[in-house]
Amino acid sequence: MSFPLDSINATLDRLSRHAFYSGKFPAEVSGASEYAESVPLMSRTDLVAEMQKPDYGAFGGVKAVRMNLSPMGGGLVPVMQTRRDLDRLTGACRTHLDACGVEEGDVCAVFFGYHLFVAGLFYQTQMEAHGVTCIPLGPGEADRAAEICSTHNVNILAGNPSFSLRLLEAGVKPPKVFFAGGEAFTGNPTLYNTVADAMPDTMLVDSFSLSEFLPVGRTFPGGQGVHIFDELVFAEVIDPETLQPVDDGERGELVLTHLQKEAQPLVRYRTGDLTVKIETPSVFGRTICLPRVVFGRTDEMVKVKGVKLYPSEIRSVLLGIDGLDGAYRLTVSGKPGGGDSLSLALKGTGGDAAAELISNRFKSQTLVSVDEISIMAELEDGPSLVDTRGS
Repeated sequence: MSFPLDSINATLDRLSRHAFYSGKFPAEVSGASEYAESVPLMSRTDLVAEMQKPDYGAFGGVKAVRMNLSPMGGGLVPVMQTRRDLDRLTGACRTHLDACGVEEGDVCAVFFGYHLFVAGLFYQTQMEAHGVTCIPLGPGEADRAAEICSTHNVNILAGNPSFSLRLLEAGVKPPKVFFAGGEAFTGNPTLYNTVADAMPDTMLVDSFSLSEFLPVGRTFPGGQGVHIFDELVFAEVIDPETLQPVDDGERGELVLTHLQKEAQPLVRYRTGDLTVKIETPSVFGRTICLPRVVFGRTDEMVKVKGVKLYPSEIRSVLLGIDGLDGAYRLTVSGKPGGGDSLSLALKGTGGDAAAELISNRFKSQTLVSVDEISIMAELEDGPSLVDTRGS
């Protein structure tokens, strides 16, 4: 995969003089290998610790025009944007809105939260900058929202997919474009197909962002997965155990770098999100793609049958399967003759057909075969992962 050397070196040169990064990395690198070797990784703990210092520590002293608050490390941490930061993110989003056919004169209802958090104002800002009339409804009662949407000719929706279905049931017409967020969308085929059936002529948009990185990527017409806004963000995937970059197509932890941000610029920031990254032919000028968005967390890892398995991946395996409530227990044990045995216990209902579907999904998602699947009405309280091999 091509490495954006000029953009990275411009970022390193600028941030090597930043109070937080001074002395931590060189002002330029020769390529991807030197970048990974000479620029240290950063964690959310590092960010929280600095932001909790008086006047936000080394991340203070900027003229922020917007401050959202995000729950991190047991408290609310400021997420700041300068005027230029907002201009850059709206400029990047404008290219996406153009690609989706959003235009001046459209009317968008935003159902994401506004109070302290990021998403509501983020969508309102980009819509208004694009000449779209924006109604900041926030999350609320579906019948009243449906009346407002009908009265004011709303033809674009931005919000939670499950809530969008309630809006349609309450009488809202399927929009021209639906911007989904707040829950797994393309990663949950059942939910995605339900929304697609309810909005057959709608452009459906999935997205991925963090409060610290806004935006990261979105689905584009004709593309697959979410394509990275690479004018704003450089994305890597690393092995969370060795901390070394992995090849494209391999599972690992998403690591992000701000390329232009003025307030709280983050370099090689470990997201803790499990993903796969690939390069594609150009899709509206973007080639870096997360084809399955994110499908787990890297907080736990166990090696089974020679493969690294992240238990949180199981949640994406179970998405959209009727009769399951999401509770599971994964047990790893040793076989008498050597090797590993893997069993999965699930709470809910379902017979052989459900077990076979789960088995196939599990193998496709994790590259590991599960030896036994049991679905039961009750699952005893306990850890979600049990490894008895050392007992």
